[in-house]
Amino acid sequence: MGNAFNARQSDRTSSVHRAGRGVSTVARVHQKIAEDPKGRPRPRPATPARVEAEGLNPAHLGSDFEDFLKEEGLFETVQVLAVKKVIAYKLVELMRQEHLTKDALAKRMRTSRAALDRLLDPANPSVTLATLGKAACALKRTLRVELS
Repeated sequence: MGNAFNARQSDRTSSVHRAGRGVSTVARVHQKIAEDPKGRPRPRPATPARVEAEGLNPAHLGSDFEDFLKEEGLFETVQVLAVKKVIAYKLVELMRQEHLTKDALAKRMRTSRAALDRLLDPANPSVTLATLGKAACALKRTLRVELS
C-alpha cells in the first residue's frame, strides 16, 4: 500500500467501471435518498408568477431535450454522434472480450492502425459500412444495420 504503484492503482476508477464487464452491463451508481432530506432544495412548481420572476420561457416549460435540439437544428448531428459513440464503445468491449490489441485488430481487418483509430474515435462520425463490415468479420460477428 505504501509503494508508488499501489498509490496510482488506488486513484483509478477503472476497476469500478469494469466490475460488470463479464455480463456486459454498465456499472451503476446508486445513491440512497433520505426520507426527510433536511436543507435540500425541493423542486417548486412552475407557477405564472415564478415564470415571470425567474425569466423562464413559458414555451419551453414541459418540453423535452429532443424538441430543443430539433428547434436548434442540432438533433440529427447529435443523434449521429450518439450512434457513433455506441458503435465505438461496442467495438472496444468486443476487443477486450477477445483480448485483442488495436494492432492485432487492424492486422485482422487488413487496414492501417490509423483507420482503426478513426473507427474507434467516438467524436469522428465518418465511418463506412465497409470498415464496419471488416471490423465485424475480424471480431467474428455479424453486422446488422437498421433504419427506423
